[in-house]
Amino acid sequence: MYLLDGTTLTLAPESALRRAFPPATNQYGAGVWPLALLVVVHEMASGAALLPAIGAKNGPDAVSETALVHDLFAQLPEEGIVMADAGFGIFAVAWEAQQMNRDFTFRLTDSRFQALRRKATVVSNGSNSMTYSLTWRPSAKDRQGHPEFPADAAIEVRLHEIRIHDTLTLYLVTSLPHSADALSELYVKRGDIEIDIRNLKVVLNTEHQTARSVGMFHKELLTSLVAYNLVTQFRRQAAALIAAPPRRMSFKRTWTTFNIFLWSSSAHDAPIGEPNSAKH
Repeated sequence: MYLLDGTTLTLAPESALRRAFPPATNQYGAGVWPLALLVVVHEMASGAALLPAIGAKNGPDAVSETALVHDLFAQLPEEGIVMADAGFGIFAVAWEAQQMNRDFTFRLTDSRFQALRRKATVVSNGSNSMTYSLTWRPSAKDRQGHPEFPADAAIEVRLHEIRIHDTLTLYLVTSLPHSADALSELYVKRGDIEIDIRNLKVVLNTEHQTARSVGMFHKELLTSLVAYNLVTQFRRQAAALIAAPPRRMSFKRTWTTFNIFLWSSSAHDAPIGEPNSAKH
């Protein structure tokens, strides 16, 4: 299972970066700081990150989060399943996943679910959930935004309406055959990617980019991603030693431990030609 989400990075106020990633604007004009849009995919169990998709958040070349999913889906293994919040719960993203033979589970907004439910057929009715089957076809608005859809574009999906408590109902659309309860338990973990993004941006300080060119921004970001995945792998190996889920271990504490090791004399002062010392 892979978790999908979007975020932004504020860049240095350099002219090259401002052209590529225009700042936000308001009634007083354009801001100072370039703003890059990132869409990321992280493996649910470990938190390991795939390469992010990057685009402009503002300006004439601005793209939406959903327009950046193609390259991300292409990175998923064949058995990979993608899960995302309601911002990605639209026909275009589901269609993209299906075209790449990737299964998906997306949250739906209340209004979109109600519109789809009117065309769906009840499959099962539980004590706190209802499941429907649906042949999901693009709406007129979907086709207007995506004229490349074929005339017979359609996806066979299930809709799940799950009552969490009196004031919260979870609406899901999925290509999977799993029950509403099973998917509801999985969806609880979707918020883990928000913690992953915070770890990447705050703990590893990726939020504060010092790059002065577009090329260097990409290099700094990818180097930070290498560091993030290295710590994630270190955390996964440590968790295996105590038979615990990797996410039970603090990323920040793992990074602190790893950082101390990197700066220790045993890590960088090993004499040349002594492989045992280097291994240690």
